[in-house]
Parts: sequence; C-alpha cells; structure tokens
Amino acid sequence: MLNVSKFETQICASSKTSCKVGIVVIDGVSLTTVSATIEPFQQANTLLNAEKFKIQLLSLDDTDPITSAGIPIPCQNSSSKMLDSFSQREKPDLLILCCGQSIRPHDQPTTKNLVRKMARQNIPIFALGASCAVIAQSAIAKGTLFATHWKNSTVLAEQFPEYDFQNVIYVNDDRASSCPGEFAAFDFMLDFIERKCGSHLSGELQKHFLSPGRRSGCSVQLLSGDAYICKDPRFQRVLKIMVANIEMPVPVTEIARQLGYSVRQIERVFSSNGFASPNKYYVNLRLDRARQLLEQTQMPLSEIALVCGFNTQSWLSKCYKRKFGVLPRSHRYRINHFGL
Repeated sequence: MLNVSKFETQICASSKTSCKVGIVVIDGVSLTTVSATIEPFQQANTLLNAEKFKIQLLSLDDTDPITSAGIPIPCQNSSSKMLDSFSQREKPDLLILCCGQSIRPHDQPTTKNLVRKMARQNIPIFALGASCAVIAQSAIAKGTLFATHWKNSTVLAEQFPEYDFQNVIYVNDDRASSCPGEFAAFDFMLDFIERKCGSHLSGELQKHFLSPGRRSGCSVQLLSGDAYICKDPRFQRVLKIMVANIEMPVPVTEIARQLGYSVRQIERVFSSNGFASPNKYYVNLRLDRARQLLEQTQMPLSEIALVCGFNTQSWLSKCYKRKFGVLPRSHRYRINHFGL
C-alpha cells in the first residue's frame, strides 16, 4: 500500500491546487480512447487520496455520446450548458476533445464553436483523434505541430499544408496539444499528470496499470496495418527518416551515413526484426501513402506519384500493381463507385 503522506511530500507545492478537466466525448470515439483518457486521472486521485483532478464529462449536445462500440457514455453536462454557465470559478483548466478518427459533419460546427470560445478564454486544449482537424480549421493555433493517427496524417497534411502533422504519439503545445488517441492517450495523460504532480505519481500509475513502459511523445506510431514498431532504436531512427522523407526519398546509403551506421547494419536490423529489405520497406511505405491519397482525396494520379516519391505516374502504377494487384486508377474507380 502506498504511503500517501510520504508520497504527497514528493509533489511540488504548485500541484496542491485542484485541476478542473473538462472531457468532451464526441460520437464515434472508441472505448479505448475514453478509458485511456479518464482512468489515469481517476487513479491519480485515488493514489493522492484527494480530488486533485476534477473531471467533468461533457457531450456536444443534450444526448449522451455513443462510442464506436455502440455503448453510450453518460455525461454530466453538455458543452453548450457549460459555456452558458461560464464564470471564472467554473472555467476548466483544461479541455480535452475525446474524439475518434473522424467527426460527423453535423458535429463539426459545434466542436469548432467550442474550440474558438475556449481559445478566447486562453484555456489549453488537448485534441485527441480527428479533433486536431477542427483546431486547424479554427486557426486558433497557427504554426502548431499536430500528432494525428497515421491513417489520417496524409489527408490532413494535404488539406492543411500550413500545419505539420507528425507521425508521433503526442505533441505538447501551450494552446493546442494533440494525440491520435487509442492507447496513445494513456501516455499523453500520464505525461500531463507527471508535469503537474511529478514523476513519482506517474511511476505509481504505470505500476497500477501494469504498463510495460513509458513512451515519450516523439515515439513513432504504427505505419500500416501490416507493420509494427519494434523496440530496436536503430530501426526506429531509420524509420523516422523514411517517414519524414516520403516525397523526396533519401537513399539508404545516405540514411546510414546520417545515423553513423553501415548499410549492412541497417539491413541486418530490418532482417532480424522480420521486415523486408530497407529499400523494399521504404517503397512499401510510399505505396501505402499513395493508397491513402487515392482512397481519401481526389488528387490527380500524377500529383500523387510526385508526393509519394515516384518520378512518373507510370512508375507509380507499375509498383502499385506489383504490391496491390491492381492499377491505381482502377483502385480509385472501385472505391468511388462500389466502395471496395
């Protein structure tokens, strides 16, 4: 059992005041994201034997939001009622937009209005899942870096070229921090709690949730449905360069030079972790990006080829058919006409 009095003495004096956290649960969010967002705060209060974090669940309207699993989340208030009762005493210290990987069109105006009103009150916002797109649309934090789910990063980067959408698990910013949600939300909340209350509390939370390890915000996300991120730091360093240079691919020889490895070392790392050769893996990353753009945008094929590092449309088509068994133009036709 944790010695609470000793534990509390290790927390900085500034953290003694309570922190009011409003969590807006948006229709379609996964139960994983909801749980990973709420539970760290609840358990922190239990460990501290005090309501350090005052949590209020909010809906966008007067109905309880429904998760992607079809389970409703009972909320204590709606965001509109919260705004109506705004006062210095009732303002949240932090607003979390708990969102899935997409926001229904009719929810976007309400979310955008909420974001702008919070920004005018200088209330920090944590954008989970696709809600970072609302932050970008609202233009409340120009020049902000965003962490968004790898499935959405390509499309958002095309829609909002003035922002930098990164393939990491969270990004901290004074006005609008972001996280792709899912299990990454746990790391995100843990980081916030640690900054508020110190590493001892975050360590106890990891022990309670049997967390295998703490991931920093710059940890790279999963890149495709078939790949996984191994723990070998050499692989992660190579992968980070590849992901950052999809449009202008960097030769593996140059990647090796930048990192101080030999090409043979990189090849052994990829092989020992069950991956294709570095060159083939890199091409597959770029083809996966091309498929996302084909399915989620109406960009011309010639432009997709260039954005994904292929010199010509014909070269993209040849590589695309080799991997996916269909030409890019045919793939887009099937998606647009048959949803396949």
